[in-house]
Amino acid sequence: MKQAIKVSNPLISHYVGELRDINTDKNAFANAIENIVYLMSSQITSNIECGTKKVSTPLADTEVAYFFDKVLIIPILRAGMAMFEPMKRILPHAAYGYIGIQRVEKDGQLVADMYYCNLPSNLQDYKVYILEIVVATAVTVKHTVDYLLEQGVKCENISLVSIISSKYGVEELGGKYPQLNMITCEIDETLTDKGYIVPGLGDAGDRYNGY
Repeated sequence: MKQAIKVSNPLISHYVGELRDINTDKNAFANAIENIVYLMSSQITSNIECGTKKVSTPLADTEVAYFFDKVLIIPILRAGMAMFEPMKRILPHAAYGYIGIQRVEKDGQLVADMYYCNLPSNLQDYKVYILEIVVATAVTVKHTVDYLLEQGVKCENISLVSIISSKYGVEELGGKYPQLNMITCEIDETLTDKGYIVPGLGDAGDRYNGY
């Protein structure tokens, strides 16, 4: 079973602490998310392929790397939008797609309901980055990955970028999709019976939007 890559350094730990703090206001919350994404950027982009091209410096001609892969960034609405702006700056040549999924209770179980989807038609041509601040039960992520696989995207070309994940969610995803790339900062041990991570940070979408 594939495990998540955990990205950590002292600054990430500091900003994750701000996200967890109930007293952090929405502006500081959004700022912490942006800074974390920038600090994760080296790991996030480690699977991107570059080509080479010739350029002229002020002194000589030389070969340099250039962005070769076609990349698609997909934030899962609502909370994934908080990670979207820094990802756009990190990957300025990327295409953008949007998926809206909500967790609903059906027959006593949490299931995913996709209420919005706006993606390019040639999905199989892209390396895809799914943005989700918190991965708890992994219900929404599984629904998203299943949809992408149905559209012809190879699992090894899908990366899930999160900030906090539950141990349960990582194990669920790693067991079902052994080729899925999972990148996160913290893995929390416990889920409540309502599917919230403990200690977690609460509802990321609500806090990002100031609810």
